[in-house]
Amino acid sequence: MNLLGNFSNKKVSIKPAKSYELSKFSTLPNFDVICNVARPVGIDVIDSYKVGDAYVFITRLGQYLVSEPILNIEAYTVYSNIMQRLFLSMAPMMKNDNPVSYIEKYLWEEANQQAITDVVSKNFCSLRYYLIRDVLGYGILDVLMKDEKLEEITVERFDRNVGVIHRQFSEFNILDTNIVFGTTELLNSYIQKLMQKTGTSVSFATPIVNAMTSEGHRIIVTYDQEVSLPGSTLDIRKFTQDPYTIVHLLESGELNNLMAVYLWFLLDAKSFGLIVGETGSGKTTLLNTIIGLTNPRWKIVTIEEIPELKISHYRWQRLFTRTSSTITQNTKFDISTMDLIKSSLRMRPDFEIVGEVRGEEAQYLFQSAATGHGGLTTFHSSGAESALNRLAAEPINIKTSQQMLLWFIVHVTRFRTLGKKITRKIVTLDEIVPRNNDVQLVNIFKYDIKSGKYNINSIDELIVKSKRIQHAADILNVDLKEDLEQRILLLNECIQKNTKSQNQIDLIISKYYGNNFNSKSTYPDLSI
Repeated sequence: MNLLGNFSNKKVSIKPAKSYELSKFSTLPNFDVICNVARPVGIDVIDSYKVGDAYVFITRLGQYLVSEPILNIEAYTVYSNIMQRLFLSMAPMMKNDNPVSYIEKYLWEEANQQAITDVVSKNFCSLRYYLIRDVLGYGILDVLMKDEKLEEITVERFDRNVGVIHRQFSEFNILDTNIVFGTTELLNSYIQKLMQKTGTSVSFATPIVNAMTSEGHRIIVTYDQEVSLPGSTLDIRKFTQDPYTIVHLLESGELNNLMAVYLWFLLDAKSFGLIVGETGSGKTTLLNTIIGLTNPRWKIVTIEEIPELKISHYRWQRLFTRTSSTITQNTKFDISTMDLIKSSLRMRPDFEIVGEVRGEEAQYLFQSAATGHGGLTTFHSSGAESALNRLAAEPINIKTSQQMLLWFIVHVTRFRTLGKKITRKIVTLDEIVPRNNDVQLVNIFKYDIKSGKYNINSIDELIVKSKRIQHAADILNVDLKEDLEQRILLLNECIQKNTKSQNQIDLIISKYYGNNFNSKSTYPDLSI
């Protein structure tokens, strides 16, 4: 945000934040104001783009600089007064069908009542921007929340620059923004308001809270000094409004066509699989994507602690846990992942997905998988062998006889390319093969970082190497090679048509199943 006064064509400096500013910023480089855009001077800008009415500049030094509309001291005084009055009339505003129009109307009404129409006229765009930002949006972090190119926002402490992870500039890992909360009181206040916006609350009694925004972004906060020093912390995992599809992952090289077809084939046989990797490796994205390959007419049941998955299936039953947030922390009314897994057995799913397993709930998932419907989940682990060891250990205690229910384990990870970019890749895909009352890991796909290639490049190689795919062919009663070739043709059609909408992919995939599928079909009126 730039509180610079009127724009000019001269170079101006953004001074350190003063008491009248809406947020606390660290010292910034000089800005050159051109065409009402404040642009860094003396800094090597490698990218810039607009987010709403604000601008973002990415620098070679690893900075993410936010430039918002100007609001001078006179206009800020008007803003401050209107904000106070506006919050007093919040209830009728929230009933309004168009809150933006309500704010605009309210702004002009206040201008007339206070005889400040001249000030409001000169600063209308800026006043409108900040009123909408701070009443309807996310305040100081609004630009970051609206920037779809960001995948993570992190606040480790009140006196450090807010950090972001950018999808297109992963080589910097975390970019430093020009946003600093400045005091623990400001950060605490922001977190309180953010939690209210998500319909939850945070307090000294419950200092750790997980929440979800209306856009589907995942939030975790720690409050004050109860469990974190020197004060509150905030992390926001952002998800794209349009989920990644199999075409996105194929184009990025996260997997190849043959691997995608292999997973698609096994899922059709209602297999039970595990996706493993470290935090931020892309496990949930991969899970969400490969489920998009399954029969569009299937009933999919998903179970999550925080609802992140976005599945296009028409018959998608979405379940999530409930945790008490009262001071007494009475767990009587909690609904756990285990409760939901048990209940889901009566819902007759074709495929059941548990967003993540970490503890005893894995027991119920494995028992559920034994009933015959397909299953898929994610698990924090450094690889397939490590995953099996963790599953067997306390507190999960998955016995060898239960591990035999698993068909495959996919290991996805993040690593730096030669160009220093961070990329996500499936590095191994292993089958679990029962053998002599034990389980054996048989590697099917393995990625070689040096050559940038997978070890299997043909359907014939895959058929020879995979035991599970042959078993799946028996279940599906198909000619294995012919079926895999047909699936590859359909995937290639998606790529050739540059089909990145899941609904469009569903239409192409449905050709395999012989369905005239349309999730938005209209039906005749059969009412009497």
